[in-house]
Amino acid sequence: KVVPFEETKCSRFQEIMNVFVSGLKANNDVLIKIMRSSLPGMKMSTGAISKGHKGSSRNWISRHNKDPYVKKARAQGSPSRAIFKLEQIDTTAGQLIKKKLELPNHRGGILKSGNTVIDLGAAPGGWSKYAARKIKSNGLLISVDLLPLDDGVVNAIDRDSSSPQFFELQGDFTKLHVRNDILDLIQEKNSKLKDSRAFGADCVISDMAANFTGDQSTDALRTMNLCEEALMLAAGTSCFDERYIAGSDRELDGILHRGGSFLCKYFACGKDGEIDLMEATKRHFKLTSVIKPKASRKES
Repeated sequence: KVVPFEETKCSRFQEIMNVFVSGLKANNDVLIKIMRSSLPGMKMSTGAISKGHKGSSRNWISRHNKDPYVKKARAQGSPSRAIFKLEQIDTTAGQLIKKKLELPNHRGGILKSGNTVIDLGAAPGGWSKYAARKIKSNGLLISVDLLPLDDGVVNAIDRDSSSPQFFELQGDFTKLHVRNDILDLIQEKNSKLKDSRAFGADCVISDMAANFTGDQSTDALRTMNLCEEALMLAAGTSCFDERYIAGSDRELDGILHRGGSFLCKYFACGKDGEIDLMEATKRHFKLTSVIKPKASRKES
């Protein structure tokens, strides 16, 4: 189901290099994963491209086409290699939960059957496709982006009888009317639950990145801003307030329920650029860990 909304200037960059943060919300068994990377040394220009840049572009395209994960994604009908990064992160998350939280009976990762998952910056849809496969027919998947999802992804989810309830919202999640639609869909599912602790989303994932300006520092900081917006949706607008104690006021805690998880991508921008996000996640999440999935390229 596609719900159109007015587009804004906020835009999503097609995934090239990924950095991930994920976690289980405080006051329960909690995991946060963080992987950092540098931006690729890429310059964007509206003018003529030098022969050197042409050669670099050809080399990148050649390397991209030879990438085993790119080939695998194409063979499986996935729009990008990002699906394998999420798959590997999810698997590693389960191992970390079991080991670091000393939960020997823990099974699986952070995406489970029956979960309610919000995928921010979902287009072209690789993460949504993986999430749909994991949360199954008793789950709820809400995919949000300024751009539409790949038709192949939407059709694959719709055709699969084991797929969850699936809604595609085309709009800016920072806008109130889009957030309200997300909350309405969550509330519709949660209204059937008897356990009030389970009200809310199980997982908020974000593969967003700002459009490249050509300046690495600017690009990284703009993408970091998107991560902070995603965290505020997940954990509440108070998450950057050092005085606030997570769980003390349900109205300020965002859409994640206790034990829920958060995952986002950002580009390394130095301690000063990352400290606000890192401190906020530490206040709201119990366990932190750094991961670089095998599907991520060396230079990532």
